[in-house]
Amino acid sequence: MIHYSIFPLDQIFYDYNTPQMQLEEIQVEGVKMIVRKESETESTIVQVISGDPRIYLNPRYQPGTKVTRIPKI
Repeated sequence: MIHYSIFPLDQIFYDYNTPQMQLEEIQVEGVKMIVRKESETESTIVQVISGDPRIYLNPRYQPGTKVTRIPKI
């Protein structure tokens, strides 16, 4: 069977036994983004939320880039 779709396979063929990612919305240097929490101080950028096209051209904000965060006290 061949299945063509614009959606990622993990959204089509959902595995309920796979642990869920911990996603959260944060701001880094004034740029709003959705990150996947890897540890208490490190996250990986999943998506950038901005109306400024220059933000998307900045390699520091590319999806997959690691972001170091200071934990909230």
